[in-house]
Amino acid sequence: MIIHRQVGALMIGFTLIISLLLILLPLPATLGALRPAFYTATVLFWVLMQPQRFGLVAAWCAGVMIDVLYGTPLSEHGLAMAVAAYVVIKLRPLLWTFPVIQQAAVMLPIFAIYEFVLFWIDGVAGADVDLWWRWLPVLSSSLVWPAWAFLLERIAEFEVG
Repeated sequence: MIIHRQVGALMIGFTLIISLLLILLPLPATLGALRPAFYTATVLFWVLMQPQRFGLVAAWCAGVMIDVLYGTPLSEHGLAMAVAAYVVIKLRPLLWTFPVIQQAAVMLPIFAIYEFVLFWIDGVAGADVDLWWRWLPVLSSSLVWPAWAFLLERIAEFEVG
């Protein structure tokens, strides 16, 4: 496991760029609504696996990057990412004991917290919010978590191994 090894900042940055490209790929509306939150999953993966290199401030900065790209109110995604990262930090000892399949069950409410914070901020800001389409990425992200975490861990082991 990569928990006990240090992964380089370049490798973390590389995986974040790849996940960013995956969420920026244009898709039809129905497929786009089902798209997993790859970037959020990647950020939360690094918060879980490399807490000494990628913590709460890094998660907030990663969220601000999404705000800049999407043109959303500044720090909307930053706050949501920081809250989700905080929950991961608090649940880290528990999450480390689970295999990735079981981690997906715990990550489902964490992805839901992330989306809820975005939903709440959009509601306060008066933005038009579609309830059903907003929550589909929560489910798809949780379903993709085992494969995505496995892939990220293999990539990181390649770098440190």
